[in-house]
Amino acid sequence: MHKRYKGIAWWGWAAAAVLYVGAAFAAVEFAWNRAIDALADVGAHRLDLYASSLTSELGRFEMVPALVARQDSVRALLNAPPNEKAGLLPAVNTYLEAVNRDVGSGAVDVIDAHGTVIAASNWNQPVSFVGTNVSYRPYFQDALARGRGRFFGIGTNTGVPGLYFANVVPEGGVAGDMAAGRPLGAVAVKVSVDALEVAWRTPAEAALVVDGNGVIVISTEPAWKFSAMRAITAQQQRGIQASRQYAGRVVEVLPYRRVGDWNGAAWFGLFPDPHRAGRTARYLVMSRPAPQGGDTIMVLLDTAGARRQQRIAFGFVTGMFLIAVLYALYALQRRRTIQEKLTAQEALRRANDQLETTVVQRTAALTDANERMQREIAERERTEQRLRATQQEVVHAGKLAVIGQMAAGLTHELNQPLVAIRTLCDNARTFFERNQPAQANANLERVGRLVDSMAVLTAELKAFARKPEVERVAVSLAEALAHARLIYDARIRDEAVRLAVRIPPGTTVYAESSQLQQVIVNLLGNALDAVRDAPARVITIEASEPDSRGIVRFTVDDSGPGIAPKVLAHLFEPFVTTKPRGQGLGLGLAITSRIIEGFGAKISAANRDEGGARFTIEFAAAEPQRTEHGR
Repeated sequence: MHKRYKGIAWWGWAAAAVLYVGAAFAAVEFAWNRAIDALADVGAHRLDLYASSLTSELGRFEMVPALVARQDSVRALLNAPPNEKAGLLPAVNTYLEAVNRDVGSGAVDVIDAHGTVIAASNWNQPVSFVGTNVSYRPYFQDALARGRGRFFGIGTNTGVPGLYFANVVPEGGVAGDMAAGRPLGAVAVKVSVDALEVAWRTPAEAALVVDGNGVIVISTEPAWKFSAMRAITAQQQRGIQASRQYAGRVVEVLPYRRVGDWNGAAWFGLFPDPHRAGRTARYLVMSRPAPQGGDTIMVLLDTAGARRQQRIAFGFVTGMFLIAVLYALYALQRRRTIQEKLTAQEALRRANDQLETTVVQRTAALTDANERMQREIAERERTEQRLRATQQEVVHAGKLAVIGQMAAGLTHELNQPLVAIRTLCDNARTFFERNQPAQANANLERVGRLVDSMAVLTAELKAFARKPEVERVAVSLAEALAHARLIYDARIRDEAVRLAVRIPPGTTVYAESSQLQQVIVNLLGNALDAVRDAPARVITIEASEPDSRGIVRFTVDDSGPGIAPKVLAHLFEPFVTTKPRGQGLGLGLAITSRIIEGFGAKISAANRDEGGARFTIEFAAAEPQRTEHGR
């Protein structure tokens, strides 16, 4: 029994595969041949075009040396004794400059019989050819030997490549006629080929002119210029170096490989890809002799387009084959579908019933999951609310803890005015009894001032203890520090601590006033604890000007022993403290950190190189707020 796949015998599939391979091969080969024939036609047209442009572009310069050599002033300059040449030079130089400008050449030179340029169109330029000896140049040698010369090379003075035409200036007769007498010198014109290279530049093509040595002298691909299309013999290398044709360069062979012939006029080659380093591109190469001299014009046509035509043909055949196969399979499948239709309908009905049951079950499960999620969301929101309330309570508790620690200092600050008030009141009563109202009024005024100072202190304490409504506003750093400092003035004075404050006037930051005071109180209290047993008790509080990012750096430095490295890494975590057991819970800096984060600021701690610790807060700078004060 024959094996079958998709209802077709194996020999049917084998025949289809053979048919497909044959059709694909024939289509690809036909597309390649047709594309290359079209490419060869384009190449032949390009060669005709480049040959015509060489003839028109360079041919108009070929007669310039002969015309210049006919000028009596040029002949007179070459024939004049050395002591008379200086008088003839200005006229000749001016004439050569005008000729060069009119014809659009690179330079026009007059060369004496010894090969020295005695007059040039660029006589007044920074780089002038006057005084240059070109006796080693083939165009000069050919002009003296055969009447005219033609040579491509790189200028030894300028380093600019160009084509040189030269004509002999005989003692008498017509320029270029060697029978007219001994040669007095020669006239040479240099022509730039840059315009040709620009005009010939075409996408997916490369145009070259190869000289008699096999060296590329004109190229639309700059990287290939002055490379050789064939190996240069040692004798040719010596000749090139002697004539300085390529300005002393050692000519290297272009790394290409010939990979086959198309017809008698074209061949295929792999050349370095000028657009992808380290890669090669396949070109159809066509060539023909150049109109002038022994040069060769070459055009290289990229075969990528022909490859694309092959892929298109292959894709077309493959697509048609797939369509045919799909149609055959469709016909077989349609017949099978008709046969299995009733069974499929029954299976579909059962599947629908099962799907409806599954949908009901999944819908119930999703409803339950959604209800659970809603409950979890509500519970999470309640938890977040409780957490925010707890955080506010912790901050407030931290304030009350600080107030408890400040109770002793505040008691001292309040006792002194109270004793003074009692004494002043007793004295005032005595003055009234003695009928001395002036002294009694003076004592009462002093009592009023003492009461006002006590009211300021208690107001600061009350404002510090109040739970704030957190709102970021512009707060003056100097004012916040002044309010916080009132709480520790007695301790600073009693413990002989030197407090240095350097805050630029008008420095404001985004914060909440009472919470910023709590932060400064915590940091100042920690600094006072740190310097309690230090030999020098110094605390420095500074604020910087806003930087380019609008950041104000507020620092609190102390001269204490610093912070242990193992504690420094966890300093702002709850219950981490450097104080002895029983003197702190380790919540002050944790609360301070949370408050500062609420401002959108950052706090950090580090040990100073000179000893002690430094706490740095980076605030966002704010513009001072203008407020109206009323009664």
